[in-house]
Amino acid sequence: MTQDKMRRIITACVVAGTTLLVILLSVLIYGWIRIGVLNRREKRLNAEVEALKEQSQQLEEDAEYYEGLGRFWLAIEKGWVYDQGDK
Repeated sequence: MTQDKMRRIITACVVAGTTLLVILLSVLIYGWIRIGVLNRREKRLNAEVEALKEQSQQLEEDAEYYEGLGRFWLAIEKGWVYDQGDK
């Protein structure tokens, strides 16, 4: 094998290795960025879920209050609840 052929083979191996390294690093960097984006999205969605849970809980409390209030006024209309003066 001549020295010229050896140089060509070595150059081709270095180019192939460098190309492979660049591709692998690109895939790793893309993966890291994607993981970061997904983690940020997960945190944001978890915060939204917690806010919606709190809102739902508040709405349930309000619904219970107004349901009780409605029952009270319905009882007054039917005459089941007397004023303190009507004892």
